[in-house]
Amino acid sequence: MKELYKRGISGILYVTILLGTGLYTKIGFFSVLFVFSALALFEFQRMQKYLSPIPILFLGLLYYQLFTDTLYPMISSGLLYVTLTVNSYLAIRIAVKKAIPIGPIQKSGFTYFYLMSSAFFIVATHTIESTIPMGITLLMYLLIWTNNSFAYLIGKRWGKHLLLPKVSPKKTWEGFLGGALACLLVCIIIAQFQSDYPLWVFFLLAILIIKAATLGDLIESQFKRQAHLKDSGSLLPGHGGFYDRMDSVLFTAPYVYLFFILITYVS
Repeated sequence: MKELYKRGISGILYVTILLGTGLYTKIGFFSVLFVFSALALFEFQRMQKYLSPIPILFLGLLYYQLFTDTLYPMISSGLLYVTLTVNSYLAIRIAVKKAIPIGPIQKSGFTYFYLMSSAFFIVATHTIESTIPMGITLLMYLLIWTNNSFAYLIGKRWGKHLLLPKVSPKKTWEGFLGGALACLLVCIIIAQFQSDYPLWVFFLLAILIIKAATLGDLIESQFKRQAHLKDSGSLLPGHGGFYDRMDSVLFTAPYVYLFFILITYVS
């Protein structure tokens, strides 16, 4: 109960900061996301024993160019392609091999094209059309938070059948299904109060987020397992570190960004 209380308080503060800056100030939202992402990136580097300030500097440069609308479209397109390739590779490794190879080349590649580039696409989702400022970014966070929170609560209470025991000994199929149903329900409710996209778009978005958020969590669990760590850090009571808190959104954001590019093209 004490752990659940800590997790709830830190989670509410985290979401409140994001919502508060996202709804009222663009520069504040960018700044908060950069700080959170930089901390997650630092924790990942420390986990892999690959400490370097260069990825954080590159991330800051990408954020600045996106904020000032000076980023060349070819850069974001190329970065999206590489990021999706690396993330998909990680997902396949988790699903098939239950292990992720970590050598000098992999450490560098994952740092730049899994952590850093995925963090860029979190904030890049703000460019997707929406009547609410940062609407798609905030919606993505809300759905991931709903999915993960209900998966945790239901899995903790009723979970019996392990989802991927060699990667995560606590995630269960009961928790996965509970989080999925909650995510779909929230998506359907939100779709009734907006005019940007039809219901089927929200339904597909929920399915995408359910799968991607779970995979992102499992990938982070495997990285921690291979590094013999329980948490990526200790800055967030009940959650561990910022990488622990952001694992799902980091993995999910590039796919959400691509999803809306395809939706716009189809429309």
